[in-house]
Amino acid sequence: MLLVRVLCFLLAMAAAGWAQAAAENWTPVAGQVIEQLDRALDSYQSGNAEKARRAVIQAYFGPFEGEKMEAAIRSHLGIEPAFMLERRFGAIRKDIKAGASVSEVESAINALKQALKEHAGQLNDAGVSRSVYEVNQ
Repeated sequence: MLLVRVLCFLLAMAAAGWAQAAAENWTPVAGQVIEQLDRALDSYQSGNAEKARRAVIQAYFGPFEGEKMEAAIRSHLGIEPAFMLERRFGAIRKDIKAGASVSEVESAINALKQALKEHAGQLNDAGVSRSVYEVNQ
């Protein structure tokens, strides 16, 4: 019986540690942005440019800015990487508004998605905590 209690305690502690690690990891935030960008591309491929443009805006103001990934990149990786990401979001919106080809928009979105993954990895590797950037602190 004691062994079962000890094992349950260890399992609970490990689960708490995993939850904390996930809360400190920037990869899920990048994943949320990427999901929105994928929705934007799907909408654009379906011919709904306005919905695609709104999805790009939601990706930027939702998880990218709302979860403070932009602030973390600016603070820990530099102003230039943050500025370049912002420009990519803006360029995609402009491309959509201008009626660029699907392949152009897809290429721009894929480049942004790759940059987001790379920057999330850099933040993780640098040990940048998401909790530092929690809203309402």
